[in-house]
Amino acid sequence: MLNRDFFRILIKIIGLYFFIQIIFGVIPSQISVLGFDSDLSQKIGTLIYILIIVLFSIAILYFLIRFPDRIIDLFKLDKGFENNRIPVNNFNSKNIVTLALVIIGGFLILENLTSVISYLYYDLKRDFNPLFPRDPNNTLNLVLAAFNLILGCLLIVFRKSISVYLDK
Repeated sequence: MLNRDFFRILIKIIGLYFFIQIIFGVIPSQISVLGFDSDLSQKIGTLIYILIIVLFSIAILYFLIRFPDRIIDLFKLDKGFENNRIPVNNFNSKNIVTLALVIIGGFLILENLTSVISYLYYDLKRDFNPLFPRDPNNTLNLVLAAFNLILGCLLIVFRKSISVYLDK
């Protein structure tokens, strides 16, 4: 199997996982926010926000499924390996660590991207609606989710350097 083929498959699986997280995690939590809206304009604003989330997630899913090569080229995922092929029976430790860093970074990004968007929306909603419940941990959760998002990006971008360091 070529490195590029493997990353195509992985990106498509990650895209489906992201879409499932949006459908079963983010949208139900956003629909529950509708109960805190006091007037029709706020309910319409929340519905528009939910529609934007759905359209944005469909666009990301379409991009991940249709154009995985652009993502591979952007992050140079198929570069930095000794061979152009991934021998399934002969994985060395550096390749395993590099692959693990890409997978962990991808899941950190996917898990926390939706959380950052939700926490930012809750902060915005709380500022404009006095009936919206106060959550003292929202700022801490936002900071932690943003940190994990940045960490996921750094793991993917610097995967080769980290794998060399960890392989010592």
